[in-house]
Amino acid sequence: MFLRSVESTFILIALISAGWILSKIGWINEDVKSFLNKITVKVGVPALTISNFFDNFSKKILISSFRYVGIAMLSMIILILITKVIASIMKIEPTKAGSFISMSSVSNSMFFGLPICLSLFGEASIPYILFYYVANTIIFWGVLSPMIARDGDNKVHNPLENLKNILNLPLVTLILSGILLYFDLRPPTIVLKISKYFSSLVTPLASMVVGKIIYDMELKKYKLDRSVYTIIFMRFIASPFIMYIITRIFNMPVLAAQVFIIQAAMPVMMQTTIVSELYKADSKYVAVSLSITTLLSLFTIPFYMLIMDKLFL
Repeated sequence: MFLRSVESTFILIALISAGWILSKIGWINEDVKSFLNKITVKVGVPALTISNFFDNFSKKILISSFRYVGIAMLSMIILILITKVIASIMKIEPTKAGSFISMSSVSNSMFFGLPICLSLFGEASIPYILFYYVANTIIFWGVLSPMIARDGDNKVHNPLENLKNILNLPLVTLILSGILLYFDLRPPTIVLKISKYFSSLVTPLASMVVGKIIYDMELKKYKLDRSVYTIIFMRFIASPFIMYIITRIFNMPVLAAQVFIIQAAMPVMMQTTIVSELYKADSKYVAVSLSITTLLSLFTIPFYMLIMDKLFL
């Protein structure tokens, strides 16, 4: 695990650096970033789901998927409750409270968690990556997005909009693949082969998007307050620790537990910025926290990779 973690970290840093360099020379601008995002989420991830689902899933795992999603959701709900208490004690401003709770409770499971877990644990980790992603998506759009809306003194008038965000293309692909697997139906070989080609786009493209995000950071303009330090603590210490305790209580398989812990230790979820901007909340505050946790994750992720084996002796 040690050598693999060092190798995985080096590969990811190289890919992220490539994104930074391409941004620096002007090859990746906002339009290109948007294109890479769409290709990754709407083409690469569904293809990755299809190409690996039928190799790494079984009916047994599929039936137990509700348990795994429930465990991931439980950890996030605990974080939400803890962070609500902290927000009250710290007297977080009303324009920041929902964003503060959201950033402390859910992680960037797609653009960071997916390539990192794939690099570290291989394709066998795909089911557990997707289970965590499902939980993360449901909690963010179903519970936390309305909280962020209240930051901007808004109400979510159309619950169907949040349902649309929850039922995004990767999740719909996962559901359809599950239905096919349950009824012992397998896509044609040509579909699986095409999906395999497209699935190889995910890690490099997602990593280059991260490189662009880091390039866009203007750290000199950022003013850190104690709430940002609290978010850093919640994301990189409290969240993986709570997940570790929960995985031991529920006696999860080692690979599933390792994937969940790494996912729980990811930086702030990118969609938080989009939602805070949409509802006219304090989006600059969210951008600061997103940027800082993204940078810090380059140091915390290797640490968790290195200690992972020792956690499950």
